[in-house]
Amino acid sequence: MLFKTNLIGIISLQIIFLVFIKDCLPQSESYLDSLDGKFALQFQISDNFQLSNFQGTTFSGKYHFGYRSVVRVGFSVNLNNSDGETNQTFLDTTLTVSSDANQNVFGMTVRTQYIHYIPGMYDIMFFFGGGPFVGFNNGINEVNYPNYDPTYRKQTFDDFFAGMDILVGVEWMFTKNMSLSAEYGIRFSYNSVMRKLEDDYSIIESTIKRYNIDNGDVNFGISVYF
Repeated sequence: MLFKTNLIGIISLQIIFLVFIKDCLPQSESYLDSLDGKFALQFQISDNFQLSNFQGTTFSGKYHFGYRSVVRVGFSVNLNNSDGETNQTFLDTTLTVSSDANQNVFGMTVRTQYIHYIPGMYDIMFFFGGGPFVGFNNGINEVNYPNYDPTYRKQTFDDFFAGMDILVGVEWMFTKNMSLSAEYGIRFSYNSVMRKLEDDYSIIESTIKRYNIDNGDVNFGISVYF
């Protein structure tokens, strides 16, 4: 996190310096004017300059539908199905507890944002924008204990979240097909968490709802245009 924050600060200082000397240096043609109608895939640059998922989603891309306007979409799916067996033997007794477990989880997240560019100079552009996000995760965890009491436990969970991101940043087109970007912002979110725990003797249900205003993601990424 400190690496990304310092990097954004360095890029911002460089932009301020370029604006200050704008009248003293020759102008160059901006690649931004050539991006109308182009798509781009986005990747996060993590520590040690490794590529990872941008904005925490499996897929992230954007489309330029004008010289200054962009729609950005992130999409991810979480699917998990697992089975397992456990045997636990207590050393001071002859008791052995066996269990078999099953887990099924499915989730999905969609993020959309509108981005507007403000041309700077030498292929460096400011941008600002925002948009909604929505997602959910639900699943079931089941455990059976053939020789233990209670013999059955089941946990059901259903999580829902939604909100809006507001962001600002800067992007540098260092070639006609690739750019580096740094951004941060504010996130407004709502989260609903429901849990249900069942065994042979009881049923426990709980619901938690949260409203948050906090810092959004600090993203340092690379875009590949085509």
